[in-house]
Amino acid sequence: MVDRRADELRAALPDLLARPEPTRVPEGLVERQAAVTLVLSPDPGLSARTEALLVLRAEVIGDPWSGHVALPGGRLDPTDTDLLHTARRELEEETGVLIAQGDYLGRLDDLHTRSAHLPSISVTPFVAWLPQRTPLVENEELAGHLWVPLPDLASPALRSNFQRKQPVPKWFETIEIGGLTIWGMTLSIIDNFLARVSVEGP
Repeated sequence: MVDRRADELRAALPDLLARPEPTRVPEGLVERQAAVTLVLSPDPGLSARTEALLVLRAEVIGDPWSGHVALPGGRLDPTDTDLLHTARRELEEETGVLIAQGDYLGRLDDLHTRSAHLPSISVTPFVAWLPQRTPLVENEELAGHLWVPLPDLASPALRSNFQRKQPVPKWFETIEIGGLTIWGMTLSIIDNFLARVSVEGP
């Protein structure tokens, strides 16, 4: 499916994202909620190919996600009407990209992050389609961005792993691309998306 023409993928996504129904983390289990957007867009040079937007977080002391490759997003604000509002607001604030609500095609499984050093938080990933790209206007939270072809995200040749030694030794799967390492929550969201769109139709 990731190799299909962009227009074919766009048409198939609402159904692929809806079945099975994405899992939700009950609000009562978490202290905070957040939302991110997996932005998909046709490659301007190869309009049949679909690419995903990834951002590079700025280096900030005390931020556990400092310097990570990520998806645009952030915490639920008291003024947000719902988590979709959060996702759209954060995307526009961080990148200058405003995607119409109708081009948000569905969501993926919630993630529940737990750490002895951080509040319990649920992250809801949404999938959106950007029909035509304009230059990104990054705010101070970002240090860069890249558009990655979906087949590259799915390629076994780009998969690797690394060992984080603190606070306890642990191995993590990664995607190595463009000199950057995709891992952790971002990789989990990407793999959840790839698992859904790998289903081939008749």
